[in-house]
Amino acid sequence: MSVILGLGIPTLTTNNMWLIGAAVFGLVILSLVMAVLASMAARRLGGTLIYIGAFFMNVLTWAVPVFLLVTGAVPLSMIGSLWPILIPGLFTLFITLLLFTVFRGRIRRAGEIIKLTGQVTLDEKGTFVPPLLAMMFTLVSALLFGGILVYFMPDVVFGSVEITLENGWPFALGIMVYLFVTIFFYNFAYSTTSAITYIYMRGRDPSLGDGVRASLAIVGGLIALSIMSVVVALIRMLIRAVARRSTTALGRGVGYAAEGAIGWIWALVNYFTIPVMVAEDVGAKDGIKRSIEMVRKNFVDVMIKETAVRWGFSVLAFMFFIGFAAGGALLGWFLKGDMISIIGLAVVFTIFASIPSALVLRTFDIVYVTLLYVFIRQKEGTISGHTQIKGAMRKELDRAYNYAKKSQ
Repeated sequence: MSVILGLGIPTLTTNNMWLIGAAVFGLVILSLVMAVLASMAARRLGGTLIYIGAFFMNVLTWAVPVFLLVTGAVPLSMIGSLWPILIPGLFTLFITLLLFTVFRGRIRRAGEIIKLTGQVTLDEKGTFVPPLLAMMFTLVSALLFGGILVYFMPDVVFGSVEITLENGWPFALGIMVYLFVTIFFYNFAYSTTSAITYIYMRGRDPSLGDGVRASLAIVGGLIALSIMSVVVALIRMLIRAVARRSTTALGRGVGYAAEGAIGWIWALVNYFTIPVMVAEDVGAKDGIKRSIEMVRKNFVDVMIKETAVRWGFSVLAFMFFIGFAAGGALLGWFLKGDMISIIGLAVVFTIFASIPSALVLRTFDIVYVTLLYVFIRQKEGTISGHTQIKGAMRKELDRAYNYAKKSQ
């Protein structure tokens, strides 16, 4: 805020209201352009993104330890007592070596699915709409919920009074309602984008309305899944609260580890749940069972998605920050032309880049998981008939699949 005030941005925008509209319009256009460029890059680069992402992840995780050792801030003789700072780098290096040796065939397959992800998002730009609406709803609902709590329960929110059963139940009820609504909208958006992707893969040209109708067909299952997710979220919140009050470092560490493990297990359990519900028209219970079975049989591919592919998608997110920073610098040069304005607006635009980059990454995640689900079912023989995979890409996917099977 000090930087923004020092640049005179509030006064500038007040005196030139048209700048606000122009900036918002420019951000939207820039976001759309960057989203299309990200899809084109994914379609073009494929597995190359994984290699670039792995390189940068290793650089990032090793940068701090190496810097501390080179500068002498941490003497080499003390590295034995400060070994925890090496854990992220060692873990990333181990995963990288494992992925590009033992599982290199699966990396080839993942690269082809990345290309197909870019193709789907280019052909069906409606895949971006549901995650965008969910993000907007989450932001607005969080602001409204926070405002309601501060207005009606300021003493409880700010901790000036002890939370009891009498004054705490409205707070707890509000949290449960807020969690359910936001999780349900997230799941509905997920199912809509997943449905569009699945319909596209079956050789049709889906519209956003087709995705919405597919989600409405399983709305009961989405509600049930959202309720279960709320229960898991509340359990994690309780564990985190107990861990925070622990008087020992061991107690806090065990509590935080347990809370994180529950979240990770729940995410794995439901990895394919929504694509299963959409494609196979089943409820939440059967969808979870089917998802567990698919994750168990394809655990390596799931882990590759959550490590190597996520690193590759992070490269696309980095493109957003670079693009927005350049756009902000250009606007600063156009408005004032001095270095302070150029740097200041570049920083502000870089912060704004987190919104469209999160949107693209969320959409790519949904599309990729749905494509992986379709590909697994094809190999199981439970999907027959035409799918929207071009001949060259189909051959490469099959070749990578067979190579991966041989290397197991």
